Formats: sequence, C-alpha cells, structure tokens
Amino acid sequence: MSTPRYFGLLRLAFDQALAAVLDAVGPRHPELRPAHLQLFRFGGIDGSHTAELAAHAGMTKQSMHELVTHLERHGYLVREVDPADPRAKRVRLTAAGRKLERQIHAAIGDLLEDWETRLGRESFDQLWATLQILTGETAELPDRSQLRSTEEVR
Repeated sequence: MSTPRYFGLLRLAFDQALAAVLDAVGPRHPELRPAHLQLFRFGGIDGSHTAELAAHAGMTKQSMHELVTHLERHGYLVREVDPADPRAKRVRLTAAGRKLERQIHAAIGDLLEDWETRLGRESFDQLWATLQILTGETAELPDRSQLRSTEEVR
C-alpha cells in the first residue's frame, strides 16, 4: 500500500494544470519552461515591476529577475524605466509577449473547460468556490470566451 499524498495531491493538481498549459503553448515556444508561466498566472504583467511579479509568484526577486531576463532575451518583453521612479524598471510585453499571453489565456480556457466537462458543471462550480475560500481570492470564474482573444492565437 502506498503512502497517501495528502498535501501532494494539491501540488499534483497544480502541476498537471501547468503541464497542460505548457503542452498547449510549448510547441510554439520551445524556450519556455513551467517557471516562465508563473509570470502569467495573475493576469496582465505589462507595466509591473519585477518585485511585484516576484511577490505574486511567491518567489525571490532574484529568481524572478532570472525569469524576466530569459523572457527578455527571447523577445517576449523589455524592461523600461519607470517614469515615476527612474531607479525602477517596469516590464513591458513586446508583440511576441502579448501573443504568448493570449495563447496562455486560451490554453487556460481550454483547461477550465476540460475540468468542467470531467467534473460536471455543479462539481466544477463547487470546486471553484472551494478554491476561492481556501485562497481568499474573490475573483469570479473567468469567462472562457473572454480568455480567448478574437485574434488568432494558435
């Protein structure tokens, strides 16, 4: 008999979701790794400071700096001086970065639809409500049609 994965089950669900999104966008972006998707998990990153992104992702500023540098090197974003604070820099998505962001959002929409299909509407809504309670997040369930841009993302 194997040891139950009480806490590991939560991580497994997250890892599977992350892998599904990466499987959807990865073939068009082979330089991306799961860690790079961490930047896109809290909505738009355009205009954010690296420190803000690190806090949202629950990682050190140094680790986030490495992720941002990698994405900058591959043309997904640039760093610009913050007009309000010349010592700080803001992350700005390039055209390629905006396209990647739309592709990630579309993949998240596909994932949510898959979960709803597998669980049924009532169980899926209950799961979402439970996750909101556990995390303290109050955001409504994203409208899958809004996650998909009218522009070509595939």
